[in-house]
Amino acid sequence: MLFKKQRLIIAATFLSAIFVATTADAQDKYLNCGTSQVVQNALDANPKLKQEYLAEQARLEQIDQQASANGYKESDSKGLLTLYTIPVVFHILHENGPENISDAQIIDEVRILNEDYRKLNIDISAVVSSFTSVAADCEIQFRLAQKDPNGNCTNGIDRIYSSLTNSADDNSKLNGWPTNKYLNVWVVKTIGTAGVAGYAYLPGTAFPSAADGILILSQYIGSVGTGNTQTSRALTHEIGHYLNLQHTWGNTNNPGVSCGNDGVNDTPVTMGHTSCLLTDAVCTAGVVENVQNFMEYSYCSKMFSAGQKTRMRSALTSATGSRSSLWTASNLTATGITTAAVLCLADFENSTNNDIVCAGDSVKFTDISWNGTPTAWNWTFPGGTPSSSTDSTPVIHYNTPGIYNASLTVSNTSGSVSATKNSYITVNNSTALYNAAIYSEGFEGAAIPNTDWVVRNPDVGSNAWAQTTTASSLGTKSVRILNTSTSIGQIDELISPPINMTGITGSSPTLDFKVAYAQKSTTSNDKLQLYVSTDCGKNWQLRKTLTATAVGLSSITTGGVVTSSFVPSASQWAQRSLVLTAYASQPSLFVMFRFTSDGGNNIYIDDINLSGTSSAGMDELANSIYFNIYPNPIEENSIVTFNLIEKQKVEMKVYDVLGREVSSLFSGELSAGEHQYAISEKSSLQSGIYFVQLNVGTHSFTKKLVVK
Repeated sequence: MLFKKQRLIIAATFLSAIFVATTADAQDKYLNCGTSQVVQNALDANPKLKQEYLAEQARLEQIDQQASANGYKESDSKGLLTLYTIPVVFHILHENGPENISDAQIIDEVRILNEDYRKLNIDISAVVSSFTSVAADCEIQFRLAQKDPNGNCTNGIDRIYSSLTNSADDNSKLNGWPTNKYLNVWVVKTIGTAGVAGYAYLPGTAFPSAADGILILSQYIGSVGTGNTQTSRALTHEIGHYLNLQHTWGNTNNPGVSCGNDGVNDTPVTMGHTSCLLTDAVCTAGVVENVQNFMEYSYCSKMFSAGQKTRMRSALTSATGSRSSLWTASNLTATGITTAAVLCLADFENSTNNDIVCAGDSVKFTDISWNGTPTAWNWTFPGGTPSSSTDSTPVIHYNTPGIYNASLTVSNTSGSVSATKNSYITVNNSTALYNAAIYSEGFEGAAIPNTDWVVRNPDVGSNAWAQTTTASSLGTKSVRILNTSTSIGQIDELISPPINMTGITGSSPTLDFKVAYAQKSTTSNDKLQLYVSTDCGKNWQLRKTLTATAVGLSSITTGGVVTSSFVPSASQWAQRSLVLTAYASQPSLFVMFRFTSDGGNNIYIDDINLSGTSSAGMDELANSIYFNIYPNPIEENSIVTFNLIEKQKVEMKVYDVLGREVSSLFSGELSAGEHQYAISEKSSLQSGIYFVQLNVGTHSFTKKLVVK
């Protein structure tokens, strides 16, 4: 679906390749719905499937013609028809980034769906007079599943750590629940087809059937969090496809090209719209086109028509695509929709973004327990004031630095359930602990965590940063993570004490440290990232990324491949540096080492030094830009990424091996933050080697792009 997008999209021709940027604070553009193409591809590949699909469409056309002749007497008056309820599960594919959207954002999206499909959306009153009489309450509603396929308690939200959240396609549809019982929605970071925000399969067109459902970008879910009001109707549109609606101009992804129709009698013939021209009557003189329809590409969608309602409800009574089994009484019981809500899991969240606060701050806690409604709450907050509460949303003050647990017991007539989150709230010093010309740490003193260094283990695994005497660069101790049996995707963080940078002399404050690491196999790609914070750790800025498979100063691998538990020798330590010129005047700076496991081997850190001279002589921007292209070589799709620490003038160009400029891709200013560009349509590129040159201010960075 094409919806207003609060992130920059830059389209540039690169030998038929398409680059789609997704940066913040840029000119608004729109992304498209990919349904037409995936459905056509499926039908072209399966003649039998196509024959069955066309027969079903002919049947539905007859139903619509009869309903139209009767004036669509199955009106939108509430209660006249069976209210079809569809159980939904959201599968969130993520790498612990912003694509791992909150429960609240998903719940907000379900609210939007129910308003749109029940004609309860506030903006329904803005529908133009030409269509007020046909705007329909579809009498379809959506509920998050309360039981999983095994009958276990669920909140209908399934979180999956996977790199398949990048350049997603049908192969990213992991852990699908039975399609005859649930509507599966897979939420991802990027989609492999450039310019696409989401896609669905029409009934009976998914092949294999396990791919049935919807794939959609995370920022197109809900109107809160990373979502926004303009993009929040994208899922309304895609579910329309899932229930057998076409785009209002027909089954293509090309609005504004030629007049067409969707096979529904009360949606006028139209060319399709990418803007809100409410009085447009291009295709038929005097007949206003339904620009405000949810199956349009305008950004003012507000309604389904009575004819579309008939078509969707007909799809829900057809066995095609198993839609007719979703709303049955037996399935609603099996998925927990109509069974009595019983408290089955205690859970809670807090008002901070990352569970880190400054000493003296307050934190609001909110109960999000499954699935019944609690009538009583019993909280405990070690280290907080008050230390206990019976409020539903208590506000707790934290005055003393440390790491604290939080617990909740909720109860109602069905019983009680409890939960404790260990190391849940980290309270950091609000002022610097060190104010010296140079800071160093060799971990020779007290075991960590201690009054200086904070250890955070968000995934509650058994292996976290810990002091060790097994190996060291200097002295007898270092810190390490025993990573040989750590779950893939687990994150472990080591946070420095706050340092007064105004006491650091020299023009280029630099953090040097020693690292030792070995891969368990050649494909292990564990990652060490360095972040800094100037506000007690409430917000972090990524400054450097080191990976196991990188080379040179961008790599953490110092010991090659070791299948057993890695212990470095004296020669297997390497120095890495982080230039901190931009933070030279900060009165309180935190540095965080974040390790993300990819199933590799142990990592060690030692001999941390912060001084005013860069021993490595590295440029600050080179440390922070993290310019990368992956996968490379390109086979079908690749992503170009880079990070800006401040607003900069940026140019991106492509050269061949002879140094000839192939294309100028972008020139202009971009805001601070991570920027991503998708490269697709590889088939139009000749095999060979190209160079993508990124110019940021007065600095230039080049990456080789290999086309097989």
